[in-house]
Amino acid sequence: MKKQMALGIGKVLGLVAVVVASTACLWIMHRPEIPAELKRA
Repeated sequence: MKKQMALGIGKVLGLVAVVVASTACLWIMHRPEIPAELKRA
């Protein structure tokens, strides 16, 4: 019983980690730093 519970918790934590990582990657890609040349224009 404990092993099943541990596996379930592990799967949930793994899923949360994947969602957080992919969300962070998308957020970084969609908010690029603006180069100084473009800021001056």
